[in-house]
Amino acid sequence: MKYNDLPGAGLTSVLVTAAVILAFFPQTGFAQDSKDTLRLEKAVQLALENNNLVKAAREDVNMAEARIQFAHSGYFPKLAFDQNSTRSNNPVYVFGNLLTQSRFTEENFALDKLNNPSPLNNIQNKFSFIQLVFDFGRVRKGVKLSRMGKEISEKDLEKTQSDLIFRVIKAYHQVLLSEEMVRVAEDAAKSANADLEKAQTSFNAGLAVESDLLSVKVHLASQNEELVRARNQVKLAHSNLNFEMGIALDQIYVLVKPLKPMSAESLDLAQLQNQALEARPDFKEAQMASQSSKLAVESAKSEFWPTVSTFGSWETDSNKYWAAPGNNWLLGVNVHFNIFNGRADQARLAESRFQERRQSALQDHLAQAIRLQVQQAFLELQTAGERIVVNEQAAAQADESLRIIRNRYQAGLATITDLLRAETATTGAKTTYLRALFDQRLSRASLELQVGHLGANSASLFE
Repeated sequence: MKYNDLPGAGLTSVLVTAAVILAFFPQTGFAQDSKDTLRLEKAVQLALENNNLVKAAREDVNMAEARIQFAHSGYFPKLAFDQNSTRSNNPVYVFGNLLTQSRFTEENFALDKLNNPSPLNNIQNKFSFIQLVFDFGRVRKGVKLSRMGKEISEKDLEKTQSDLIFRVIKAYHQVLLSEEMVRVAEDAAKSANADLEKAQTSFNAGLAVESDLLSVKVHLASQNEELVRARNQVKLAHSNLNFEMGIALDQIYVLVKPLKPMSAESLDLAQLQNQALEARPDFKEAQMASQSSKLAVESAKSEFWPTVSTFGSWETDSNKYWAAPGNNWLLGVNVHFNIFNGRADQARLAESRFQERRQSALQDHLAQAIRLQVQQAFLELQTAGERIVVNEQAAAQADESLRIIRNRYQAGLATITDLLRAETATTGAKTTYLRALFDQRLSRASLELQVGHLGANSASLFE
């Protein structure tokens, strides 16, 4: 019987050819991309410069600054110029405009002209102003509210930047993890190829049964599938990092920070929780929102008091653009007292008081949530550190177990099933160890984020 006539021989040829192609082609694809060195500090810097969410948050701050200028405008006079060109034969219109044009004569007292005047043109140029004198603090409180709004926008920008830095750290280490996963998958595929060669040789020599050969082929196909998935995950991880940095998704970088255990730190949970309540930008934002709601109550109360303002105007009137105009001026003082407006002011005051109580409740809720978030991140960091110790030992034990079983298999004292099971266990132990390293760094970044200490200089923590 020829080799090609054996059951599964054609499948073996296809699998071997596919393994060679998969081992070469993805690497060729990566080689076509330009690769630059990228440190975590540089990744954070690029993200803070290019990320569109940060840009939008900066524009929110600029908008808040513009609102401050708008609120300040209440202190300044309002000046205006109007030009009106009209024509009418309305008796009152004609009589009045003849006076303002300084063209009224004795002939205009004739009853026929008073009752049935000829149509009259009037070209009016008017300068007017109004100046607020006193409003019981409405403008002043509006300025305070707008300034507080800017501070809230600045804290929102700070929070947006902190969240972005956390995502960059996560994406950066996700690339490192995915690249390590490729190395593990490549080692597993290489080992499976070696097993196939040995199994094929043993089968051809009549030293192994066909089921052993088929088991190795299935195992090799599984490892090749994992290798393809791991290599694609690297590309996806790079694209995700580029997305956070605000650059082209297909750019490939060489990352320089190794994925290794971080040194243990002595941290106090209660102290971290207190620091979070002092440093978290979202909690400061909530505190400012509470202060803003209290100020809004005072602003609503001021609506019940009168306002005092001065006003004036100067105008010229003529029947033709080139004619000598008449002119007049007006000065006055206005006291405005809102006696009744359908209880709108009372409703606004009630709404602002409800908003004040709402903000107070939200602030208390956020304080408790922050304590819980810090505790969760603190415990996850501890758990990740303990997992690293356990999984590092497990990976070493799996390696040793694989060495022993491979020797026993070569001596005929273990089955191919035992060998493949040991190889799978070793690959799983290495993968679990790498994920523990990733989780430790992610938990450390999460703790910094929850405490409110995550900033542009936090990359040094992951050296």
